[in-house]
Amino acid sequence: MNAKPVPQPLQPLQPLIEVTDLSGRIAAQDKATASKVYRAILQSIRDGALKPGDKLPNERDLSEQFKTSRSTVRHALAMMSAQGLLERKVGSGTFLAEGLMQLLSESDLPVAAHHRDVPTYAEILEGRLLFEPAMMALSAQRADAEDFALMRHHLAVVRDADQWLQFKEGIYGVHQAIFRATRNRFLMQVFDAVVADRRAVQYDGRSNLNGPVGAVVREQTLRELTAIVDALEARDAKAATSLADAYFTRILASLSVYG
Repeated sequence: MNAKPVPQPLQPLQPLIEVTDLSGRIAAQDKATASKVYRAILQSIRDGALKPGDKLPNERDLSEQFKTSRSTVRHALAMMSAQGLLERKVGSGTFLAEGLMQLLSESDLPVAAHHRDVPTYAEILEGRLLFEPAMMALSAQRADAEDFALMRHHLAVVRDADQWLQFKEGIYGVHQAIFRATRNRFLMQVFDAVVADRRAVQYDGRSNLNGPVGAVVREQTLRELTAIVDALEARDAKAATSLADAYFTRILASLSVYG
């Protein structure tokens, strides 16, 4: 007869993580990429371990805590700075912005809703992050004046949309124009499926799809998408790839915390 397995004793709870040590918010087996560092800091804010006005450890200390490079930490902090979440004071260090909580409350934090019939937003973002930044090389090479005009048209929708649903349609319109510019029918079909899935769940629904768009959300989204389009129009595939990677990484990292 086979011996019965011996029950393993419960592991003791880990102590609370100090504000100055955020590394425990990344699983030990995970590589501390910029998105994971970003996510760990946001998680600390959400949990109350970090508060507006708190000073962050310097880049060297953070890189040692996360066992990663200073450039990775710098990338994570740059994503936060782009959102206005950090204040850098010369000679003093990097601090969480005093208006941090208001900025987060006004941000378009994604929702990780589960759907039985269509992929979740997290699944879609994860998949897009794997190939869409690399796809920018095709768009930069093949896009023509009509493609760029279409991208600019949808950027104007993002800028001017009065309602949240129109705003979302403008965002996906920009991306769809970028896919169109690849001249690759398979990629275009993939994105058509993405749009159909997101529309099917009304972009993971707000209670008021016709409500207004927050200024913080609009400004950040318009800034990030315009930078990508500018790089494509300059035929700078490397910059467009880097900008797209940062764009999707930030959204996916936020989703992991707030979804």
